[in-house]
Amino acid sequence: MKPAFACLVFSIGILGCAGVPRATVASQAGDAFDGTWSVAWCDRSRPQLDCGGFSVTLVQDGDRICGEFGGALVNLRQLDDGTVVGHVDGDTARLDVTSGRNDEVVRVHARRIDGQLHWRQAEELRRGNGDVSVMAIDEVLAPAAGPSVPVVCDMPVD
Repeated sequence: MKPAFACLVFSIGILGCAGVPRATVASQAGDAFDGTWSVAWCDRSRPQLDCGGFSVTLVQDGDRICGEFGGALVNLRQLDDGTVVGHVDGDTARLDVTSGRNDEVVRVHARRIDGQLHWRQAEELRRGNGDVSVMAIDEVLAPAAGPSVPVVCDMPVD
């Protein structure tokens, strides 16, 4: 499958681009987790460096959820992208997030609180290949400004 390119875009500018696979499923409008969520990572002691950050675009279909993410360390010295699949129960999603950089899989618990997405890694499901992954660990992500990259996902049929 040919990768599509999604860019990490924050209000401070374009941070970096990473290739991510595309797939197929439409979302119901208004699902709680739909959209693009992001957080910027900046080095306050070295403001001349480009900020990095983490951005995830999610598509919810009933209690199923999927998407893709991109991450960049400060000064864009390391980039990562990957996929997200999981299930939703109320205001909480249990997500399995796979790094495209090192093939690590982590379980994330994400909650919608006051219009934000609270993202917390809970456990490692599969160890990576030794390279670093660039994923949010314990962050509060805000809705991304501007248009989001459309995401469609192949979700297994239950």
